[in-house]
Amino acid sequence: MVYNEPRQLNKTVYFIKEAEKMKEKLEHEINAHKLGQGKDGTISQLENFHKDIELMIESKRHIPSYPRAIADSWDFNSELGKQLLNLYEDYKKLT
Repeated sequence: MVYNEPRQLNKTVYFIKEAEKMKEKLEHEINAHKLGQGKDGTISQLENFHKDIELMIESKRHIPSYPRAIADSWDFNSELGKQLLNLYEDYKKLT
């Protein structure tokens, strides 16, 4: 068990870095929407996803709502959607 602790810490650090990058991408997409140039989702969805990611950083027990919203309503080829779902997969590995 002692050997798993540094790996888990590395996974957590990696996740936090990736989550912070994703928050920036969401902010960029929100701004693009405000300029009428947004591609993915709605401003409301993107703001909720941003909040979800903040809660994911704070707690390993948070269950985000965004994976289902992306799977149900976003374009299958959305690069931002794929990145958000990959982040969720990384998050699930932390628990």
